[in-house]
Amino acid sequence: MATKKAPPRRNTDVIRCENCGEEYSTTYKRCPFCDERPGGRSYPPVGGRRVAGGSRSGRGGQPNPLQVAGLVISLVLIIAAVVIVFTTLSPLLFGSTPSGSNGGTSVSTSAGNVTLESLTLSRTDEDQVALQAGESFQLTVTTVPEDAQVTVEWTSSNENIATVDEYGNITNVYKGSDQVSVTITASAGGQTASCAILCTGDGTGEDIDTSGDTGSGTTTSGTTLAPNTDAVITGVGGGGLNIRSGPGTDYSVQASTSDGATVTVLEEAGNGWYHIRYATGGGNFEEGYVLGDYLAPSTTQN
Repeated sequence: MATKKAPPRRNTDVIRCENCGEEYSTTYKRCPFCDERPGGRSYPPVGGRRVAGGSRSGRGGQPNPLQVAGLVISLVLIIAAVVIVFTTLSPLLFGSTPSGSNGGTSVSTSAGNVTLESLTLSRTDEDQVALQAGESFQLTVTTVPEDAQVTVEWTSSNENIATVDEYGNITNVYKGSDQVSVTITASAGGQTASCAILCTGDGTGEDIDTSGDTGSGTTTSGTTLAPNTDAVITGVGGGGLNIRSGPGTDYSVQASTSDGATVTVLEEAGNGWYHIRYATGGGNFEEGYVLGDYLAPSTTQN
């Protein structure tokens, strides 16, 4: 009679990992193959296989590099979107610029966007300055508006009587033996301002006749000029020709010009004076009066 063999007994000293399916000794607190803590019951083998590098597949494996890269890119995009939204909406939400600025409004004071309305000197013809030989005096300008940043150009009607530098410093250099008047003009932004300076000479040179509003030189013959024609300043010589506010030397000086300057004759004003239009720079023009003795018809008419 054949004897039946007893079925093999299961080794109770080993545990089958419920994660990777490998069997290991009960002496281990965790699966030595996948580092999984035993769950208290065994499962059938799941056919766990070793992967490259000797590690087991499952939750204990290394993270996927593609997943890591995707996570980083997602975070970068989220941060960029937040910055854009904050920058765009913060002025609407807070009524000012984002943090990092004071939220104030800056006002440019350059000559490019501030129009100069007027220019005045610290002294006028009524408050006339008298300089002895070699004496100096500084004129200053006041602008409207005050924040107009402009470059002031200073000129003297006769530098043989008085000179003026870029800061308005006037020096009496007259060598005659009498007292004569010279006109100092400040120009900026299409505006001009002038005042007369009395200069007493040191007596070492010749006197200069300024009765004709000129320093020296010969004048042209009085030629009648047609209205609305161009004329050239001539016969002034080394001095300057004053342009006045009316047809006579009793009127205030508006500006000073020199030989070669082109003006437009508007009309004859009587007593040898002409009403003219002259350029002040920057495409601007003013009107004034000069003696016709210092005007010659322009050979080139516009």
